[in-house]
Amino acid sequence: ASRSLDLKNGEGTAFYTFDDIPNTYNYITDWYTRLNALDLTDSQKQEIVDEANLVFDLNIGILQELDGSPLLAMWTLAVNTLKV
Repeated sequence: ASRSLDLKNGEGTAFYTFDDIPNTYNYITDWYTRLNALDLTDSQKQEIVDEANLVFDLNIGILQELDGSPLLAMWTLAVNTLKV
């Protein structure tokens, strides 16, 4: 996001900063390993995928707002909400 929007010194991306996580790669890898080890039903797995997709769509909306297009951000969120 910082590069694509040409943001300096982390401006506008503080929500991606996690000071208590020293190594995000290891954290994410461990998180996925633990998630994959859970004994989940197909329905539970689908709920996790649906929630992840919603979060992804919301992040897109935030980044579009940062890019100066709140109307486009709201449109994207509305369209994606109707998909559910």
